[in-house]
Amino acid sequence: MTDWPEIPENVVKGVRERWPDRADRWLATAGETLAELCAGYNGRPRDALHARYGYVVSVDTPDGGLVIRSSPDPDGPIQVKVSEALSALGVAPAIHQTLVTDVATWTVMEEIEPGTPFALTDRSSADLEALTAPLASLRNQPVPVPGMPSLIPWIRGRLEDDNLKDMPVWQVPASDSERSQALNVLAELEQDFKPLLCHGDASTWNLLLTGASRWVLIDPRGIAGELAYDLAVLAMKVRGSLTAAEVGQRFAAATQVEEGRVAAWMEIALAARV
Repeated sequence: MTDWPEIPENVVKGVRERWPDRADRWLATAGETLAELCAGYNGRPRDALHARYGYVVSVDTPDGGLVIRSSPDPDGPIQVKVSEALSALGVAPAIHQTLVTDVATWTVMEEIEPGTPFALTDRSSADLEALTAPLASLRNQPVPVPGMPSLIPWIRGRLEDDNLKDMPVWQVPASDSERSQALNVLAELEQDFKPLLCHGDASTWNLLLTGASRWVLIDPRGIAGELAYDLAVLAMKVRGSLTAAEVGQRFAAATQVEEGRVAAWMEIALAARV
């Protein structure tokens, strides 16, 4: 197959910066592996979809649409396990196949229709309670992989990084005092932190709208965390008539999560520029 969609330039750039030791081999083999996976479903690639660090392609098959995703992230196999756990809860696309190579993790999943990301919807009229529904299903769910990486050291590392670069393009690193205060809040939360099933990257691009007007989750980070963190991150990214704090309060009430804990995670996530 020679007509596979090109890997977007922003993905190529991001992968080279983040995993320079794996990027060239991943880029060199992506087309061949995509062709092999498509052949197994009599599929034809349609488009390369929005992503930051992955090659995500929509595929037409005789049995309906699929999405094939590839990432050179060494933690990809753990992310797949989280995706499978979310799918089993009915809040993520069904997964048909996974493939782990020496340089990539590939996932073949159901295509969500219309699959509009929340980032591209009219946020001013968003049903905030409906947005929290898939996240609420994660409450008290165990991690899919015992001993998987935890949210705490990951976010602490971001707060302690004096040269943080992996952040939204419109932001600048937090001040030393802001990060120091956030580290103090993190230390308090850590005292009763229980690592559970967590999406870990509840951005507005990772919530897709289904034809039944439900929201589903895609692209989890692959860390053990807690529901309050996911709610905090999403609340920060929902822009509308309400402030982030007000959205966080609504999210906490809708999911019966302690409001103060959501607010604390919002302070931490903001300073960590997630």
